[in-house]
Amino acid sequence: MSFYLLPEIKYYPGNALRDRLVIKSFPVIHILLLLLFLLPAPGRFGTTAALAGTSPAKERQVEKDTDGDGKINQIAVFDIRGNIKRLAIDSNKDGLMDCFQYYKNGRVIRIERDTDFDGQIDCLDYFTAGKRRRQERINNAKKIYRIVLFDEKERPSLIKKDTSGSGYFDTLYYFTGGGLTSSTRDTDENGKVNVWQKYTDDKPVEQKTDNDEDGKMESIVLYDREGFPEKSRHDLDRDGKMECFRFYRKGELAKQQKDTNLDGLMDSVTIFQDSQPVEQKTDSNLDGKFDTFTTFEKGIPLTRNRDTNYDGKLDYFSKFDPAGHVVEIKEDTRHCGRIDRLRFFETGMPVRVQYDADGDEFLETVTYLKNQKMYLQTRDDNHDGNPDINIFFNAKEERQRVESDTDFDGKTDTWQFYQSNRITRQEQDENKDGRVDLKVFYKKGEKEKLVKDSNHDGYFEITEWFNNPEWSMVMEQDVNRDGKAESRFFYRDGVLRLKEIDENGDNRPDLREHYNKAGRLLKSEEDDGNVNRLNIVWFFNEAEEPVRAEKDTNNDGRTDTWFFYDKGRLTAVEEDTNRDDRPDIWEKYDEAEALTRREKDLDFDGKPDVVDQ
Repeated sequence: MSFYLLPEIKYYPGNALRDRLVIKSFPVIHILLLLLFLLPAPGRFGTTAALAGTSPAKERQVEKDTDGDGKINQIAVFDIRGNIKRLAIDSNKDGLMDCFQYYKNGRVIRIERDTDFDGQIDCLDYFTAGKRRRQERINNAKKIYRIVLFDEKERPSLIKKDTSGSGYFDTLYYFTGGGLTSSTRDTDENGKVNVWQKYTDDKPVEQKTDNDEDGKMESIVLYDREGFPEKSRHDLDRDGKMECFRFYRKGELAKQQKDTNLDGLMDSVTIFQDSQPVEQKTDSNLDGKFDTFTTFEKGIPLTRNRDTNYDGKLDYFSKFDPAGHVVEIKEDTRHCGRIDRLRFFETGMPVRVQYDADGDEFLETVTYLKNQKMYLQTRDDNHDGNPDINIFFNAKEERQRVESDTDFDGKTDTWQFYQSNRITRQEQDENKDGRVDLKVFYKKGEKEKLVKDSNHDGYFEITEWFNNPEWSMVMEQDVNRDGKAESRFFYRDGVLRLKEIDENGDNRPDLREHYNKAGRLLKSEEDDGNVNRLNIVWFFNEAEEPVRAEKDTNNDGRTDTWFFYDKGRLTAVEEDTNRDDRPDIWEKYDEAEALTRREKDLDFDGKPDVVDQ
């Protein structure tokens, strides 16, 4: 740091008649001309009326064009004894005086200058006994922003600066023998110093900073012999311990190291060139091993590679554009040595993600995004380069529609529709004729009904219901297309347990079959003779062969005839003719199902009275 002292005019005591005046900032010819002012001679200077407020009898004013350009550039005012009182100088030849020197007893006492020639005085020098002792600099707001105090030898002893323009002198420079030794700053202007700096040979050697003024330094900077920063320590988290270390080359930052957990091992190392980072390695999990590596170009990240699972192998690779926005990320999310996810960005915003969801080394799933939200996801299950499934999302990233090509022929054959991220309907074209022949309806995300056109004639003759609490599914068939189901099949846990057939279309079953948990036929009920009642019941063995049948021949709701079978062959029949729920006729049949014996209980005592062979 250099300090430029501005004492343009300096007096040295001479004899009583004349004092020598030295003007350091003007050419020698100006000095000679000024001496002529001090020793006026007739005909060499024009004498004019005194300046306003002065009496011509007591003062006289002398104007001079020292460079012969026809413009007055110096005006001197002398008292009646010929002693100079004021001197005005136009140093930049703009026709306006910009330097005003005031004298007392032949010695300068104050100099006022307009150093930037804007018509406003901005520098004042004060002299005592011909020696400058104080200088003030004034800003455009007409406030003093710098004060310089000088010692007996006119060397600076103290400089005060108002660096913020607030009127408070926040920075002080201390000198010894004219040499800068130390400085302090009060950056928050609360009356407490929080920056200290030491100097040797006018060059900084050390700077300490306590930003939060807690008595603990947040920054210590050491400088080399040339006054450039050489190394520094920093307490970035203000816990009272230095965890950041910086190293400089000719004043420019060359390397930065951080030990955030204070274990003696560096968690981050950054290399700089031209004060901008070019390379960085970081130990993000503080295990003593670097797992993140970043390169920079012009101070902006260019690439960043990471070991996300800390196994010593890189599995995350990213690239950035010249503005520092990420453009691409490659990831090995399964940590198996293969890239299974690619993410692409535009101006830092994600636009596409490719993912290998099934781990077969093919990125079959692609997600498209806009404003960081999904609007489309595709899947190529047969790896032919063409999506087989398209999933469309709404503004809330909820599924709206799914289109699928289930047989990979390049044509969509299945459509799913969603509301509030729950499926409401599914449609399929099973025979690829371009017409939907299967529809599934959902309620609250649960399958409720299915309709199907099994013969592809355009009429949905099969309906399956899934909302019956007793059955997992009930299937209805309307083969004759009259809007009435001719058959119903009842399933529990995917197994047929009940079947009903309406053969005459009267909305009443003419046949009802019952099945066990294994789907084996146990019992069958029939309407024998179109009596509008299931008047005969068949019972079956494990081979689904009839073993017994019961019939209500007179439709009074009571069984009156019993049939018996062996391996599907009729062997016996029993009848109750008097409605006492006991048989009174017994018939036997041979292997050809021919009647061979008939017994009858005439008095209904339960014993046969008549036997016919």
